[in-house]
Amino acid sequence: MANKKIAFVTRAYVENNFVSGGVKLNYILLKGLKKAGYMIDLFCDEISVQYSEIFRGIYPFSEFEKLKQNYDLILSDKACVPSDITYIHDHSYPYRAGKMFNRFNYILYKIFCFSHHQKRYKEFLRTRENILNCKRVVVSSNVLKNDMISNYGVRKEHLLIIPPPVERYKINKYKNRVFTFGISAVGFARKGGYIILKAIRELKKKNIKFKVKIIYPSKNLMVKILVKLYGIEEYCEFIPTQQDMGGFYNSINALVMPSIIEPFGMVAGEALGMGCPVITASHCGAADRIENGLNGYIYEGNSPYNLADAMFKILNIPYSDYLLMCNSARESAEVLSEENFVKQYLKLMNEI
Repeated sequence: MANKKIAFVTRAYVENNFVSGGVKLNYILLKGLKKAGYMIDLFCDEISVQYSEIFRGIYPFSEFEKLKQNYDLILSDKACVPSDITYIHDHSYPYRAGKMFNRFNYILYKIFCFSHHQKRYKEFLRTRENILNCKRVVVSSNVLKNDMISNYGVRKEHLLIIPPPVERYKINKYKNRVFTFGISAVGFARKGGYIILKAIRELKKKNIKFKVKIIYPSKNLMVKILVKLYGIEEYCEFIPTQQDMGGFYNSINALVMPSIIEPFGMVAGEALGMGCPVITASHCGAADRIENGLNGYIYEGNSPYNLADAMFKILNIPYSDYLLMCNSARESAEVLSEENFVKQYLKLMNEI
């Protein structure tokens, strides 16, 4: 397949200052395909680079229909067009709505935010039509695979799970006097910020020392009130968005991912690679990579009580067992390399 012509179609493309894991994946994939000898043209409306060594040509998104017959393979991001292979990074609108709203709140949302709901639902229908006209759909996790089957109607044999690669950082662990959990909760509600606060409140009843570093730069008054109301000020350390995530992982003993919606969660893979055990909810995509008691813990539902129990387990194990867990975490992340990610994609392209 090398030297064949590929069209990559997306809505936005960058090569630095990545705002999401999905945007970063596009760059990693295309860089790998270029290295493998493919000739790639980009069709995109929003592009932040003036010059890129990856592409043979860069065209407006509107030009794709006119030129699509010139390519051996068509790849797309988020099924923005029907294609040979599309990579879906996010959950469907029905899935997200079902997780973020209970039935009553969802009815209120559809009434009082009717235009916004209609816009999102029309986007969902358009994406579903495109997805069903793709030959293969790549997703990052089993939970996303099940969403594709249930809400988009994708057939199982058309789906392939390829977990995202993780960035490697230099391991230089700080020696914490108190066991320290970490959580990235920039989108506080969706990332399970309120769940972790309740879990901290429950865990403090165990009379055991611990601390939680929370990446949350906002000055949300409700969060401050809850921390005060729960009496957990001494357990919480709120820190700004981190330019050096490696430093963050080095400063914690375990990562917590209590997200309400999380197709995968690249911070979980990065933490594993840094030797940090991960505690995650069963509905988070990264749960695919966690083995209970080996490299972290999986708990059920959005329950702060279940999360507190999982956090207590890791606080209560002998230090020698904790070190074994750290080693297992590093080993479990070895498959999450850029080379392996591109290799799996290339194999799928060759099959098609």
